[in-house]
Amino acid sequence: MSDYISILSVILFAVLLVATFLLSSAMNRKEKDVHEIIEGMTLDAIFIAIILLMTFVPNLGFIAVTPFVSFTLMHLPVLLGAALGGWKKGLMLGFVFGLASYMQALSSAGFNALFAYPWVAIPPRMLFGLAAGLVFSLIGKISQRKAIGLYYGVACAGLTMLHTGLVFLDLFVFYPDTIIGLFSSTSPVATGTALTFTIIILLGMAGEMALAAVLIPTLYSVANAVLPSARRKKKARSH
Repeated sequence: MSDYISILSVILFAVLLVATFLLSSAMNRKEKDVHEIIEGMTLDAIFIAIILLMTFVPNLGFIAVTPFVSFTLMHLPVLLGAALGGWKKGLMLGFVFGLASYMQALSSAGFNALFAYPWVAIPPRMLFGLAAGLVFSLIGKISQRKAIGLYYGVACAGLTMLHTGLVFLDLFVFYPDTIIGLFSSTSPVATGTALTFTIIILLGMAGEMALAAVLIPTLYSVANAVLPSARRKKKARSH
C-alpha cells in the first residue's frame, strides 16, 4: 500500500511540475520582448531546480534540528524570485515550495508529517509567494533606489515571519487540537515540552529572518547587475 501511495505521489508531483512550467510559459508570453521571454523561462527553470535540489538533498532545504522538527531555507529562492519577477513569479514559486514541502513530508515523522497533505503544505506557501511579490513591487514603486537594499532586507525579515505565521495558521485550521497541545497545556511536564517547542520555533524563525534579510538584497543586487532585462530597464529609465 505504501509503495502504491509513493508511486501516485511521484505521478502527482510530475503532473503538477509540468503544469507549473506551462503556467510559467503562459505568463512569460505576455512579455513583448522575445529575449525577456527566454530569460524569464530560464530563471523559472533555475529557481524550480534549486527548490527541488534543496528538497531532495538532506539538510539542504529542510534542516533537521530534532528527529521530528525541521527548519527550512526554501523560502529564500521564493523571495528572490518574487523580488525579480513580481507576484506572478512569487505565486508560482510558492506553489513549487508547497509541493516540495508536501513531497518531503511523505517520508517524515513527527511534526513534519503534518504537511503530508497538499491542502496543508501548499496554500500557505502560495500566499507567502504572492505577498512577497506584491510587497517587493510596492517597494520598487515608492522607495529611493539607494535605499532599496535596506527596504528589501526589512521586507524579507517581515515576509519570513509572515510565512511562519501562515504555516501555523494553516496547521491550526486542520489540526487545532494538535497545535494547541504543542503550545499550551495544564500538565507541568507537557508545559515544559510546549515551552521548549515554542523556543525552538522562535529561534528557528529568527535565524530564517536574519538569513533572508542579509542574503536576498545582496543576491537581488547581483542579479540586477547581470540580467540583460534589468540592464535594459535601467538604460530606459536613464534616457
